Amino acid sequence: SHRASTPQGTPMPSAPFEDYYEVLGLQRGASKAEVSRAYRKLSLEVHPDRYKGPDPDGAVARFLKLTQAKEVLEDDKARAAFDAVVDAKAAHRARQEAQEGGRRKMREELEAREAAAKAAKFAPSAAAAAAKEERERESAEAAARAELQREIERLRRTGRLDPTRPAAAAPAA
Repeated sequence: SHRASTPQGTPMPSAPFEDYYEVLGLQRGASKAEVSRAYRKLSLEVHPDRYKGPDPDGAVARFLKLTQAKEVLEDDKARAAFDAVVDAKAAHRARQEAQEGGRRKMREELEAREAAAKAAKFAPSAAAAAAKEERERESAEAAARAELQREIERLRRTGRLDPTRPAAAAPAA
C-alpha cells in the first residue's frame, strides 16, 4: 500500500476517514451519473467563485471534499479501493461489537458468580442449615430423654415406681 507523500518524500499524516458517499449524500452503489448530479448540485452551493456566505474558508474546504469524493467515486479503481476500505471498516466495527457483546456476557456471568459467592459466604448453605436443624432436633430429643430419666428417678424415690409393689397398692398422687 502506498501512502501519499510530500515533495520531500516524507509520508503525509493520515487524514481522518471521510465517507465519500455521505459527503455527496448518496447511497453506496450509486451510479457515476448520480455521483455527477450530486456533485454538481452540492458544489454550486459552495463553489469559491459563487459563495457569498459568512464562512468562505469553510466553503472552500467543503468544495474540496466534494471534489475529492466525486473524483474517487467516478474512477473505477479508486472507487473499488474506497469500497474495500468501507468494507474493512464495517467488518472491524462488527468484530468490535461482537467482542463487546462477549465481554458484556462474561462480565454479567462474573457478577452473577460473585453475587452467588457473596450470598453463600454470608448465608448458610442448605446443607449447613439442614445439619443445624438436625443438631437442634437431636439436642431437643436428648433434653426430653434427660427430663424423662429425671421423672423416672423421682417416681422411684417416692416409691411410686417400686417393682415389688402391686400397681393397685401404689399411693394416689
